[in-house]
Amino acid sequence: MPAVRTAARWGRAVPVAMLIVAASAAPGYAHDTTQKPASTKTSGSSDKGTIGAGAGIVTLTYPSGSPGGGSHTITSVAANWTPPPCWIGPIADPVTFKKDVLAGVKATDVPGQANYAMEAMDQYQRHFDSNYTWSGSGKGYKDFNVDQQGKGLFWGPVENPNAPDSLAKFSCNGTIPFYVPNGKTPPAGTPDVITPEMLSRIAYAHTKVPGVTVRTNPVNVQTVNLPTWVRLTENYTPVSVRASVDIGGGAQIWAQTTATAASVHIDPGTSDATVHPASGDCPIGANGTVGADYNGDPKADPPCGVTYRHSTDATGPYKLDVTATWKVSWTGSGGSGEPLPDGRVEQPTMVTVQEIQSVNR
Repeated sequence: MPAVRTAARWGRAVPVAMLIVAASAAPGYAHDTTQKPASTKTSGSSDKGTIGAGAGIVTLTYPSGSPGGGSHTITSVAANWTPPPCWIGPIADPVTFKKDVLAGVKATDVPGQANYAMEAMDQYQRHFDSNYTWSGSGKGYKDFNVDQQGKGLFWGPVENPNAPDSLAKFSCNGTIPFYVPNGKTPPAGTPDVITPEMLSRIAYAHTKVPGVTVRTNPVNVQTVNLPTWVRLTENYTPVSVRASVDIGGGAQIWAQTTATAASVHIDPGTSDATVHPASGDCPIGANGTVGADYNGDPKADPPCGVTYRHSTDATGPYKLDVTATWKVSWTGSGGSGEPLPDGRVEQPTMVTVQEIQSVNR
């Protein structure tokens, strides 16, 4: 297997333009076609999304829940947590890779192009079609390894289009594509190679869970000292997302994340209130339901709710904040690792509270 070529190993003899070529010679290896779900389901779904392009796109499937399970992407509770901005993965079979590189060379051959850029493009092409090498690059290839068509894939940079840092997604572009036989992965120590752990983070970033839609009883204005029953319209059943990459020969690298609702916490928006239960953590039913409608008993405490002690006449509406926390675990082709950060979805609801002498339900 040829040595992996990275920018750090090219040395002074390689012009800066070569770095640009490495990123542009195989265009299109970074896009996201994941679709927003039209509805929420609780059964498995065959809907798919993809990240990247070419032979080794990251495929997203949803073993439980519709695409992402709902309408809200969970927000990590870890402030500095992010999915990988880019990775090294399969990008094309030899025939397709040859076509892409030649197209990139042609696109660069335009009037006014700098000589050093054209020279870099020429060296880049000759590296793959004429065994051209440079110091520290490892051996080149003959005719793009087309004689190995069906036996392996070229691996190279894939940008994450959803990377929060728009510059970080280019950080893998210093690696020149290289050939790997089907079912194999690059040599140990190769930087940024896609792993099950990275795929788990990609799946996490595409996990959509049910929102937090609050229904109260009474429906509109609440009353001092009268319990407000809170029910969420969504069902909080587990949501699974599987991210996988085909590495040829029927082999895959994959990871599957599962987000499970752990708690639903209510904050009444004022200290002059009593929450039910006292912890403020509403129980989640076995079927994923949270809260209940008023049961007709004026003396009963709601399983999820709040009793306000003062009206909002002087303060304005209270902000009833309901936060759902999801535990996220994963397993993959390499086993499993540490749990991913918890995710949260929250939604405030403005509540007006009146003070009256008698109440009829």
